[in-house]
Amino acid sequence: MASDKSGRISQRGIVLGLAVCAVVFILCYFAVVNTPWGHALDDGASLGRKMLNPKIVTLNARVLDLVTGGAVLAAAGILLLIAIARRCTLIGVIAVTGFGSAVVGAEIFKETLPWRTLIREDRFLEVTLRVASYPSGHATIGTAFALGLLLVSSARWRLWLGIAAGGLSSLFSAGVLFAGWHRPSDAIGALAWSGCCMNLAALIAIRLRGHSSIPIANAEHAVFGSIGFGILVVAGSWLAASTVGPGHLHVILPFFASMNLVIATAFLLTAWYSWQLRAVDWTTGTTAKAGGRKTATAVQNG
Repeated sequence: MASDKSGRISQRGIVLGLAVCAVVFILCYFAVVNTPWGHALDDGASLGRKMLNPKIVTLNARVLDLVTGGAVLAAAGILLLIAIARRCTLIGVIAVTGFGSAVVGAEIFKETLPWRTLIREDRFLEVTLRVASYPSGHATIGTAFALGLLLVSSARWRLWLGIAAGGLSSLFSAGVLFAGWHRPSDAIGALAWSGCCMNLAALIAIRLRGHSSIPIANAEHAVFGSIGFGILVVAGSWLAASTVGPGHLHVILPFFASMNLVIATAFLLTAWYSWQLRAVDWTTGTTAKAGGRKTATAVQNG
């Protein structure tokens, strides 16, 4: 039987994740969005994006265009329906609240956190990038939804679903870079802000309805799976998007360095989130097999 200690460890890990995400969100804004050094990094990546394969740029823009108000409501409905089907409606409400807070909060921050021209290269950016756009709304939607799916899912599948969640998060967070809708700092800020909201949602869920569950066997395999899939995503993006020859690699390298960082952060966030919740479930009376014996997992962790 999983002990109360596993639940307390999960809560400490979630609190740590919340703190780290909050620090990253604040530092990214003050150290990148508001400094000449940070602008140089953002500008190098954004200007290098112009060397990408136009077909890839168009494809990413079309995917992002699918994110409408109706799609956001549908995503919230999916989280709630999964929770209802699993007989943990309260967790669904918490997940939807965390998701909604992330989405609304991102829009508020974009309106209140200023961006201003600091270096000469800023003037060469596209007009849509010379505005206050921290954090990215689309990246926030994709990442918060991915984390919400992990929150309402069964502990039996959560670690493996973390791999798919990393892919979904990176699709949107890297997609806004490919499409030229946001600067790299906006994508990192979206990942951090989503992590803040959904880690807080997970902490509340554990306190109110958390029950210990037997972690899946060979859980580390799922983590290595996330790492491997992230590497494949990075490699595939490079092969599909780059059209420059060896003599012009220095032009596009800043973009791909930023893209690699964003994708790695997306997979790290979802893997961390699923790992911290690996021994927690929301329904009472659940049974799990361990060593050929069924073990009740109705121990309260709050």
